[in-house]
Amino acid sequence: MENKTKDNYSFIPIDKAKTLTWIEEKYGEYKVSSNENNVENYYKFNNGDFIKTYKDTCEKGKKSRNGKILMCGRNADYHEFREKDMRLNNTPVEESDVSSPLISDLNFNHKVIGSDETGKGETFKYLIITAAYVNGADDVKRYIKSGVDDSKEILKAIPKIGEELTHIHNWDELLENLDEKKLFVTDCSVTKIITNEEYNERCYKNGENVNDVIKEAHLEVIREVYKRHPGSEIVVDDFYDKNEKFIDQFKKELSSNNSPADPGRVFMTVKADSKIMAVSLASVISSYICTLGCDYVQNILNNIYKKESEGEIPLPKGNPGLDNLSNFFSKLKPERKDEFIDKYSKKIFKNVQQVLNK
Repeated sequence: MENKTKDNYSFIPIDKAKTLTWIEEKYGEYKVSSNENNVENYYKFNNGDFIKTYKDTCEKGKKSRNGKILMCGRNADYHEFREKDMRLNNTPVEESDVSSPLISDLNFNHKVIGSDETGKGETFKYLIITAAYVNGADDVKRYIKSGVDDSKEILKAIPKIGEELTHIHNWDELLENLDEKKLFVTDCSVTKIITNEEYNERCYKNGENVNDVIKEAHLEVIREVYKRHPGSEIVVDDFYDKNEKFIDQFKKELSSNNSPADPGRVFMTVKADSKIMAVSLASVISSYICTLGCDYVQNILNNIYKKESEGEIPLPKGNPGLDNLSNFFSKLKPERKDEFIDKYSKKIFKNVQQVLNK
């Protein structure tokens, strides 16, 4: 029986024939039959890990997209699989986007700065933006072996990996290690922290656009890393949803002032955290620091804001619905509820506004 709780890594190969040949040569002895119609080949290992290669999808008799390849479980074979994936895909990541970076070339042959943010769409999480630096094949292999990947694929491993990367164990320790610009700096990264109180001040009270707040943070952390590693390629996870006008403006701003980056060497692409190691690294660090922030807010909630008659009140995850959010707010001390909302929720969010208006 497949272990659905295991971390997994999936991608859509450009050169599918070459990839399938390599998988068959490496894992052919583990091939078993599958009862899923859309699965082309199924390789199952003794420890419960597996590889599935999916059939191409077709529309009106024409192939519309290459089928994905999924590896479930993390072991020595997995690390070789992921490294091989990067090397084989030496073609544009997105076939329809000529400006997309080249996975293999960027990951293995260049200095790369990648940036990513987390907490954007979650009511109670802080907005955390990180830029991270990776220098070619040796760094890529080292981070692969340490488990760095798209943060959404390794949720259970993030606490361990994040602690190893940052050497930080809790929020108070993080605050003690901010530099004079209130940035958190490691050997490989720079992180900007926007608390929900600051978020509300800028977006709710001052009327700033959310994407502009995110943009300024990306520019700030990338510039700081670029000072240390000039001439690097730059890859940003696309927070503009492929809007070319805003992407071009971002590149121009990044190439001005004290960061003379060549706009032609700045890429913004969707799901960059699953393609480029530097963005994966930034994603993991942002997610880890965001978790520390959540733990901090949870402790504040437990000690100050909840009603004495209530037991433990977990912070709602994600962007909770109206009933869930209303129920949560009802458990707060009435005289301190507004204070909690101002400090620890994204007050501009529609769900928060609707509950407040009720």
